[in-house]
Amino acid sequence: MIHGSEVLFYSINALALLSNFIDAKFFDFTNKRSTTAVFSLLHPEDDVWQLILRFIVDYWYVGLLWIIVMFLFWKWMPRLKKEKLVLEPLSAKNFVYQLLFILGIVLFILAGARGIKLKPISMVDAASYTELKNAPIVLNTPFSLIKTIENKNLEELSYFPTDSVNYYFNPVHQYTGKNPFLKRNVVVFILESFSKEYCGFLGGEPGHTPCLDSLFAHSRVYANAFANGTQSYEAMPAIIAGIPSLMDRPYSGSNYADNYIESLPSLLRKEGYQTSFYHGGNNGTMGFNNFAHVAGIAKYKGRTEYKHDADYDGYWGIWDEPYLRYFARQLESSKQPFFSAVFTLSSHHPYNVPEKYKERFKEGKLPILKSIEYADYALGAFFRMACKMPWYNNTLFVFTADHAAQAVEKTYNSTTGMFAIPLALYCASDTGLIGTDSTICQQIDLMPTVLDYLGYRKPYFAFGESLLDSSAAHKAITYVNGIYQLVEGNYVLQFDGKQVMAFYNRLEEKEGTTIGSVPMKYDPDTDKIYAHMLSTIKAILQTYNNSLIHNTLTLTTRSK
Repeated sequence: MIHGSEVLFYSINALALLSNFIDAKFFDFTNKRSTTAVFSLLHPEDDVWQLILRFIVDYWYVGLLWIIVMFLFWKWMPRLKKEKLVLEPLSAKNFVYQLLFILGIVLFILAGARGIKLKPISMVDAASYTELKNAPIVLNTPFSLIKTIENKNLEELSYFPTDSVNYYFNPVHQYTGKNPFLKRNVVVFILESFSKEYCGFLGGEPGHTPCLDSLFAHSRVYANAFANGTQSYEAMPAIIAGIPSLMDRPYSGSNYADNYIESLPSLLRKEGYQTSFYHGGNNGTMGFNNFAHVAGIAKYKGRTEYKHDADYDGYWGIWDEPYLRYFARQLESSKQPFFSAVFTLSSHHPYNVPEKYKERFKEGKLPILKSIEYADYALGAFFRMACKMPWYNNTLFVFTADHAAQAVEKTYNSTTGMFAIPLALYCASDTGLIGTDSTICQQIDLMPTVLDYLGYRKPYFAFGESLLDSSAAHKAITYVNGIYQLVEGNYVLQFDGKQVMAFYNRLEEKEGTTIGSVPMKYDPDTDKIYAHMLSTIKAILQTYNNSLIHNTLTLTTRSK
């Protein structure tokens, strides 16, 4: 006879193991253990529901292995046999034994959960036992889900007195200059999963991105650019509004998503710009439409507005080639000056390409590469149309990716390489905007860089720095598995909010150079770099947390 307790025990463990089995493949897309943030994708209107069946089909062996393991678990699980139970009258001796047993179990659980520390273990503790890039191996998915089950508020920080934090990091920008405001159009391409490694111009394997490589030859290219997150819904706040993802949930899915913010389109809109955002996915996917509204974008256009479902890929939305042609036509009919961003989608799992291109684009070393080649081809189709249109020469084009993806070379599996993406500026009529720049930069730098380029001279709030400002301390900050990572110059500092987890030269990272919780002793010059980076990351975190908590992400709200 099967007892209810056995069913409950089996069911709970089956779900916990299932989450681990799912992460065995999902990790390839996020580079971290799944947390409850993944559930922010599961909205009724999202096309992620359509993809679940495809994932099950593509990775059928994962499900099969889980079923086999659960079958063996059920078969060999000890059974509770009622006939072997012996009921004894409660005596003082048995009462003492049972009380001691219960106390022992409680102490064992507390010791396992808390150790000798004054707080329960957390996801960040994994980094104390291994390199940050290996922390997900130490963690397990049920633990990660449990630790993030509550959408907790941020904790207010006070590393520095309020009146001195700006000495280390100042989010208020105002650029000076005599040149008039350009009022050039701005078009931002957010390329799905375009890792730096896929771009031949940036040292990757040649042949996958011929269009992008050709454009980069006539662009200002930043060879050391990093994404501020690992997932698509973290990219839009970073690129459009200069807000990095420095908490367990993406900004757009957090308790602070309805804060007042200043963004690139909202500031340009005040200067007379028409603003729009295009994405060929189902309307509402990943909350893009909601964030576009919060960011001050007047017009959002998705699959619904496209109105030609013959071009639907069956999973994510409209194929990139027809959608980018449509995007070019939409820009042609837009009133200048305009700001517009387009988020591509074809270079996403299941990495399909249209039937007519099956033989033209092949996967190579990774399945994603065939869809990367197709997306690059679609980009070429856009530019072949756009270069003949009257608005083209008066337009600044921005190229970047939402995040990096699967890596071929080990270098791109490192704690910095996993964030490496392309970033470039191109304007056909500006021959001075050409060349390769090795400055460390990040997605959140795009907002101040574009405003500086256009000659915007009013003050505003942003976490990034203009890449045209040679006096700024350029850097890149990310957050994964409870660790904040700051890259500045050749150095990397990893910080858990209370102590430094690692500090090392990133040029040696490919050789596995890392440091535990105690920084390595360097010469005096390097010690100064360490102290500067530690103060910088603390100041950024204090500004970030406190600004989100108090809703002071704009100059207007900060002055109240």
